[in-house]
Amino acid sequence: MGMAWPVNGVVGLAFIAWIPLLFVRDFVRNNPEQFSRGAMVLYSYVTFLTFNLYTTWWVAYSSIEGGLMAFLLNSLFMSLVFGLAHIIDKKIFNERSGFFVLIFFWLSYEYLHMNWELSWSWLNLGNVFSENPNWVQWYSITGTLGGTVWVLALNLVLFSTIKKFIRSDKNIIAVIPNIIVAVAIFVTPLLYSNSLLKEDLPKDLPTVNLLLVQPNVEPYYEAYELNSNQLVHNMLSVVREYMDDSTELVITPESTIERSMWEHKMQRYSAIDSVIRFVGKNPQLDVLMGVSTRRAIGENEEVKAYARSFIKGKKELFYYKYNTALFISNNQALQFYHKSKLVPGVERLPFAAYLKPIQKFAIDLGGTTGSLGTSDEPKTFDFGNNRRVSPIICYESIYGELVGKFSSYGGGFIAVITNDAWWYESPGYRQHFSIARLRAVENNQYVVRAANTGTTGVIDNKGNIVSVSDFYTKTAIKAKIPLNNTPTYYAVNGNYLARFSLFIVGLMLVIAFSRKLRKE
Repeated sequence: MGMAWPVNGVVGLAFIAWIPLLFVRDFVRNNPEQFSRGAMVLYSYVTFLTFNLYTTWWVAYSSIEGGLMAFLLNSLFMSLVFGLAHIIDKKIFNERSGFFVLIFFWLSYEYLHMNWELSWSWLNLGNVFSENPNWVQWYSITGTLGGTVWVLALNLVLFSTIKKFIRSDKNIIAVIPNIIVAVAIFVTPLLYSNSLLKEDLPKDLPTVNLLLVQPNVEPYYEAYELNSNQLVHNMLSVVREYMDDSTELVITPESTIERSMWEHKMQRYSAIDSVIRFVGKNPQLDVLMGVSTRRAIGENEEVKAYARSFIKGKKELFYYKYNTALFISNNQALQFYHKSKLVPGVERLPFAAYLKPIQKFAIDLGGTTGSLGTSDEPKTFDFGNNRRVSPIICYESIYGELVGKFSSYGGGFIAVITNDAWWYESPGYRQHFSIARLRAVENNQYVVRAANTGTTGVIDNKGNIVSVSDFYTKTAIKAKIPLNNTPTYYAVNGNYLARFSLFIVGLMLVIAFSRKLRKE
């Protein structure tokens, strides 16, 4: 499975990668006297730890201890889910009709893993097709969870075919029906995807002329050694070099200014004031930029576990710190969107009230660190003539359902502002860019990325790369893109496949528990 993973993988391996583990599961099930009760979890743990290490080893660049914790925990969650599916299949269905139990459990796991405080959805199985978006244009209906179903279903059918072939003394005639089913499962989504590729966006859509800035600031030292004015001067020097009279919207990376600023007095900061004055001299321009901000908590406002405190006079006051997308326009007041999907252990300590002792294991995966606040709802920014942009901050681009909500809130294209330089020259930043291609397919919209350094680029609504920057390069990309304000079925309905799977898994667990009670 690791060898199938983007960006240098052979994607077809994903359709056979689970078969060896399924044979291990069968052997354990058929020889219970040889194994302890938790054997399946232990064997699968070795498998999933290998998968996690092979695909995301680069996380350790930022923090060896934090990376190790991520590998161990994510592998544990995967093995527990696989082990539970194994138990339910055996107890309820006894291998007869429980063929797709694993699919329901895995879909439910991926969905739940997207929506709790230890979320790490980088390795959701549907992401394996990010380098092959032409295969999965139907993600506009199902999202990446449809790809998870595709991968597991074909693995299960091929596993069943091999087992039947062996049991029939290698009689090929006996497995012809299985082969037909396997071919149908593989080919049908490809044919449907090909038909969707022929559907173009309408010709009369509104457009926008963009400038995507890549300032190329070294994240570990230079970003903190330079003051805010120097960082903004560096950014504006790139803008001046590459912009022209047609440029309407400038987009700069996450954490363009890392120093935390109070939101109620942003104009007082000289760095922000210089950007506001630059926009004033170029009235056709709006700017979307990544900054670090903070907001004081009101007297009657609830103080949450991730709030920070400061002393004013003799009184202790509290505030929230944010990883923020700031929108600067000539015609509007300053607008803010606060990153809502935070990296666990980096931007917020999971279960903050209980896990303070493990804070030292935090991983630097880019952007502002420490326990942050969030926006409660998606927000889009209007840059004129009812044209709106969806501001997606870094790690949020991994979450298809979240990005789809921005589309349903009126966003005509997706702008990912990110800082991938933390991972150096590794698969990390390439995978992050690649996965954004799936967001384009899911929403039938263009995706643009402004990265601190590599990879800044433009992706069309079919997931194809239009333009891309080099890593460790100070540059900018100009682009004119159409805006599609019609949300897709997936953008409106989200991960409905997972919600259905959760219902089925819940029924299975109730049946298993009630049978145990009846037996006792």
